[in-house]
Amino acid sequence: MRDPTASISTVTYVGGMFNYLAGAVRFRLKAIVLTTLVVAVVVFFLDWMRPVVYAAQGVVQLGRVDGADVAPISSIVLQMNSRSFKRRAFGSDTSSGSDAKSRKLIHDSFNVRPATAGMLTMFVGAPNEQAASEAFEAAVRTLNSDQEKIRAPLVAEINAQIALVDSNIASLTRVRESLASPDSAAPAAEAELASIMLRRVWVLDLIARNEEKLMAATNDRRMLAERLGPSKSYPATLNDDVTIRQVSPMPLRHAIFAAVFVLLIMLVYAMVRRPRSA
Repeated sequence: MRDPTASISTVTYVGGMFNYLAGAVRFRLKAIVLTTLVVAVVVFFLDWMRPVVYAAQGVVQLGRVDGADVAPISSIVLQMNSRSFKRRAFGSDTSSGSDAKSRKLIHDSFNVRPATAGMLTMFVGAPNEQAASEAFEAAVRTLNSDQEKIRAPLVAEINAQIALVDSNIASLTRVRESLASPDSAAPAAEAELASIMLRRVWVLDLIARNEEKLMAATNDRRMLAERLGPSKSYPATLNDDVTIRQVSPMPLRHAIFAAVFVLLIMLVYAMVRRPRSA
């Protein structure tokens, strides 16, 4: 069973605290209300005068070559967060002119974090939605330009192997055409029957071996082409699900937060500094 004494003491304690708070606030009610309102109005207008800032978040699918990452994701994160990368992607952040503040905002706010295997999450602040989208595109374009220095030798090596296989296929195809001609199995008129049969068996054996080599070369060509196909080799791309929202100014929200914060401080101050006669 519930203890009525405990319930009554709790209610009495809460009621006493409320009465104490009401008594403390009564003597400074005007100051509390005026201070809270003044702070809310000041914060509202100060925040309202701030420049517009948009925050954007996007996901980047990292590029691959021959079914493997071009570089470890940790090194890519460090690379993209470096000042040199930002300078190459967005330009110098110390230039003067009308776009200096916008460029500095992008430089200071741009950040990259690992998301999942093969994916990165990018964050950037910009004065408008178009600038945020352009910043993401510039970052991905710069990343692909840097990774092309790694991709190019690997792709060139695979293309060289494909060229050798193509040359081999062309040679085997010419041999097939030569063996398929009527003259390849036609002996001289004075040849004996046994010689004719041996020659035909030899030609058929050459044709079979050539077909095996041609089939193997074709399979090698297909596998090499798959290594450079769109499922195993592709550049970094920005996903379509980019979210852009305005984060500044928000005068009403910030004014309410400031008013609540100041109100709590004033209530605590009123309780601590309550007059003795109250």
